[in-house]
Amino acid sequence: MNSEQKPDSRRTMIAGTVGTVMEWYDFNLYGLASALVFGPLFFGSSGLGGTLASFATFGVGFAARPVGGILFGHLGDRIGRKRVLLITLLAMGAATTLVGTLPTHAVAGVWPPVLLIVLRIAQGIAVGGEFAGATLLTVENAPADRRGLHGAVPAMGTGAGFVLASAVFGTVSLLPDDAFLTWGWRIPFLISIGLVAFGLWLRRGVDETPAFTALQQRGATVRSPLKLLLRTRPGALLRVLGITASGFVWGYLIQAFALSHATRDLGIPRSTVLWAIALASALEIVAVPFWGRLSDRVGRRRVVLAGLLCTAAYAYPFFLLLETRSAPVILLALVVAIPICKDMAFGPQAALVAEQFDARVRFTGVSVGREFGGAIFGGTAPFVGTALVAAAGGSVTPVVLYIAAACAISAVAVLSGRETARGEITGGI
Repeated sequence: MNSEQKPDSRRTMIAGTVGTVMEWYDFNLYGLASALVFGPLFFGSSGLGGTLASFATFGVGFAARPVGGILFGHLGDRIGRKRVLLITLLAMGAATTLVGTLPTHAVAGVWPPVLLIVLRIAQGIAVGGEFAGATLLTVENAPADRRGLHGAVPAMGTGAGFVLASAVFGTVSLLPDDAFLTWGWRIPFLISIGLVAFGLWLRRGVDETPAFTALQQRGATVRSPLKLLLRTRPGALLRVLGITASGFVWGYLIQAFALSHATRDLGIPRSTVLWAIALASALEIVAVPFWGRLSDRVGRRRVVLAGLLCTAAYAYPFFLLLETRSAPVILLALVVAIPICKDMAFGPQAALVAEQFDARVRFTGVSVGREFGGAIFGGTAPFVGTALVAAAGGSVTPVVLYIAAACAISAVAVLSGRETARGEITGGI
C-alpha cells in the first residue's frame, strides 16, 4: 500500500470524523449541563451536594461505556465496523434529544432524575463503540506510514464535538438566568436530532474496511472475539486501559471539574469559561492531526511520553492561572492545557491502541480497553476532583497529585509495549 491518499480513504475519513463530531457533541453536552444546570434542576440544589449528585450521574455514563465496549466490540469484529457505527450514532442521538424533553425535579419529583440516569446510561453504551469504530474505519484504510494521521482525524472529532457543544451551550448561557434554567438549556439537546441525521446520511455511503472484508472473505471472523482476546492478548488489553488513563483524567477535569470550580468556587462567569474552553478546543482540529502525523515520523512512544510529561508538569500552573480570574489568562491556560499537553498524548492514541491487536479482535480490544479506562479514570474524574478540593479546604494540590498519578500510569503502559508506528496491521502485528 503506498502513501498516496485514495479518494475512498478521504471519504471514509470525512464520514468517520463528522459522525464522531456529532456523537461527541451529544456526549459532551451532558458534561457541560452537569456542571451548570442539572444540580438545581434535577437534584434540587445549586450547592456542593447538587454538584456532586450531578457529577455522579455524569459518571454513570462512563460506567455504562464498558458495556457498550463489550457489546459493540463483539459486533464490530463479527458483523463489521460500518454497521456498528450506524447503530451507535442513532442510539446516541435519540438519548440526547430525549434529555432535552425531560421535566425537572420541581415539576415531577423523583422521576426526572431517574429518567436522566437511564438516558445517560444509553449515551454511555452508545459511545462505548464509537471511538473504536470510527478510528478503525480510518486506521484500517490507511497507508502504513500514515496511520497516526488517519487515526487522529476522526479522533479530532471528539474535540470538535466539544467545541460545538461548548459554543452552543455558551450561546444559550448568555440568556437571563430564568430563561436559561427554564428552557434555554434544552435547545442544545433538542437540535441533536438534526445533527445526528446528517451524520447517519454520511456514514451510510462508506465501505467496510479492507481488513474486516478480508477476514470475512477468508471465513476468519471468530465466534467470541472477547474470549480469544483474553486468551491471547490480555497484556495488550491492560496496556490500552493504562494508555488512556491520563487523557481521561486530564480531559474531563478540564471539561467538567474545572468549569464547575471556576464558576462556583472562583466566581468566574460561566460564559467566560465556556468560550475559553471552546476556543482552546477549536485548536484541536489542527493539533490532534499534527501530533498524530508527528508520531508517524518519530514514533508513537516519543510523542505520547512527551505529552504525559507536559501534562504532569503543567497541572499546578494551570490552576494558578485560573485563579487570576482574567479572561485572556484563562484562555492562555486552556490553550496550553488542551491542544498542547492533552493532545500531544491523545493525537497518536488511535493508531497506537489499534496497533496492539490482530484484526480479528481489534474492535473488541480497542473498545473494551479504552472504555474500561473511561469508566475507571474519566467518569470519576469530576467527582473525585470536586471531593478532593472540598476535603482539602479549597486547595487544588490533591488534584494536581491525582493528575500526576494518572500520567505515571499511562507512562508505564506506553513503555511496556514496543514501538508500533511502522509495521503492517492488516492481519495483525
